[in-house]
Amino acid sequence: MRGKAMAEITLKRPVSRARLSKRTRDVLQALLGHALLIAVGLFFFIPFLWMLSTALKSEQDVFRVPPTWLPHDNLRVVVNGKALPVYDVKLSDGSVRRLALVSMAEGKGTFVDPAAPAQTVEARLRDATAVLVVSLRWQNFIDAMERSTRPGVNVNFFTYARNSLIVAFFCIVGTLVSCAPAAYGFARIRWPGRDALFMLVLATMMLPFQVTMIPLYVIFTTWLHWGNTFLPLIVPTFFGNGFDIFLLRQFFRTIPEELCDAARVDGASEGRIFLSIVLPLSVPVLTTISVLTFLWAWNDFLGPLLYLTNPQTFTMALGLQDFQGRHEVAWNLLMAASVVFTLPIIVAFFFAQRTFIQGVKLTGLKE
Repeated sequence: MRGKAMAEITLKRPVSRARLSKRTRDVLQALLGHALLIAVGLFFFIPFLWMLSTALKSEQDVFRVPPTWLPHDNLRVVVNGKALPVYDVKLSDGSVRRLALVSMAEGKGTFVDPAAPAQTVEARLRDATAVLVVSLRWQNFIDAMERSTRPGVNVNFFTYARNSLIVAFFCIVGTLVSCAPAAYGFARIRWPGRDALFMLVLATMMLPFQVTMIPLYVIFTTWLHWGNTFLPLIVPTFFGNGFDIFLLRQFFRTIPEELCDAARVDGASEGRIFLSIVLPLSVPVLTTISVLTFLWAWNDFLGPLLYLTNPQTFTMALGLQDFQGRHEVAWNLLMAASVVFTLPIIVAFFFAQRTFIQGVKLTGLKE
């Protein structure tokens, strides 16, 4: 009995070590996977963080060498009712005093002691070091949105944001209205030539926009006279597109056919089945398409550049480019406007991420 017990203990020890080593490998793999995800996330997040940091800086701090992540500004004190910047000034006797700069000319500055402003001190600016404090300039966002890119025309970034929201909203409506019924026809209704036509729809995805750009421009501006309006940007979405039709079709095929058959037995038409059964079950993929369409419409630059010539109709993408091209660029204000430009995208994905990811996952499933 004693020998048998010893044998069992001997057999169990390698098993425990194997389990321990397997658990260790699983933990290490999980840590490695999370570290990789964090590294990739930082790769995309750091540029956004730098843009946000620049948006909160003063004009002088933007070009500070070496650059800093945190926005800094000159420490200021009020002397005789004026806010003056503070410097550490090296005097001729070698001492260093903290003084406020009153004026500068020809490489020299006139400084005063904030505690005794009656006496002035002259010193070279190269012997003065600005005293910096962390300062976040939230006012940059207000200034950027209210600043007119063309002073002769009464437009600002609020105008551009409104135009972008109008275009994005109607593009989403047009995409859902046109693509969902077409996808249902390809997924659930049997009719001659269905598969061949579906392949033709998929083939349209292979045509780059540069191929159809000139014919579309001629049609919209010369024949239909839709130049300088939102119609060339919105109307094409009401005629469907291959990618969204494909995405919807794949999702519709995952819905059990028995539900539709039961509705047909009860006398429901295909339209009623589509509206009452298929669409309510397709919220994830409809949300996915809405988010993707919003991203495309909000970020679109080439389309508005082709058809919009009046600054009153410019979208945010054109407004940012116009802001950069017509001014001695105030980079802090441009970055503030860029943060505002990306904010709706972040908000849309944040609130729809669960449904968005679910729609992407379920689209690839088969019955």
